Amino acid sequence: MVRGNTLTESPKTKVTFTIVTAVFILLLWIGFATDLFLHKASTDSIVKSDQIPDLILGLFRIGAAYLAFHAIVFWMVISPRPGIMYSINYHTGNVDQHEVEGLERLVTFSSWQLILCGIFFFLAGLVSWLTIFEMDIPSFLNRIIPLLYFMALSASSLTAIVVRYVIIAADFKSRNPLGHLFLKHEQVMHNWTLILLSVELVLGSIEVLPEGVILGGFLGGIYFYFAYVWARFFGQYFVYDFIDPRPKSAPFAIVGLVLAFGVFFMTMYALYLVLQWNQWVGIPLVALFVQRSVLFNPPTN
Repeated sequence: MVRGNTLTESPKTKVTFTIVTAVFILLLWIGFATDLFLHKASTDSIVKSDQIPDLILGLFRIGAAYLAFHAIVFWMVISPRPGIMYSINYHTGNVDQHEVEGLERLVTFSSWQLILCGIFFFLAGLVSWLTIFEMDIPSFLNRIIPLLYFMALSASSLTAIVVRYVIIAADFKSRNPLGHLFLKHEQVMHNWTLILLSVELVLGSIEVLPEGVILGGFLGGIYFYFAYVWARFFGQYFVYDFIDPRPKSAPFAIVGLVLAFGVFFMTMYALYLVLQWNQWVGIPLVALFVQRSVLFNPPTN
């Protein structure tokens, strides 16, 4: 098996948790030291676009939010068709196949970032429409929307890359069935969130701040704690082998994951800078990045 964990050696749980907690505290400190958590975007920077009318931007955002929440509610939580998951058994470390239904389908990080993406687009769209109708905008939205945006950029790009080049590749090599990874809700989670956020990057005008690099790792830390509690006390499985804190490689995997969040955010930040410099150069680069990140059909070789 390519996926799965060897648990014969002394567990590294305490070491892994110590590292994750230390990194989590460090990211919190950076967030306050750089005033990232206090940053308040102007309303104009949220609702204005140089490329399209404000009305069209508002429609796009609400449409993107609807797609995210429609996938969550109708294609996942209340769908009569159970989801198929190849997960890591908490007790054996082996890969098990089982069916998941209802809210249990939301324990994956892919689901978390889909929810995050939906919330961002809904709130950004709400501000767009409040502005169009000349209504008052709660000030907290100007603070939270940029933070959600930075987090979503990091999480969506990481998700697309990990699913395409790690999870699908490992399952393909292990000869596990891949059809469940290409159902319509999976396509939204793994592909469309990145596509929609990339469109927002091109059409919108929310300023991307470099200090936002910490927010992906911050979200990853929260998910790490959740994944362990879920596996230990509830589901008895890890969705991803690299989130298991017990193997010898776990501390390195977790640190690598935090760094990966940072790398992908900085990739999106670099694309943002190029777009600010020259759209004719930036748009093809964004398209190329998206094309190399998403995957709509199972690999054949």
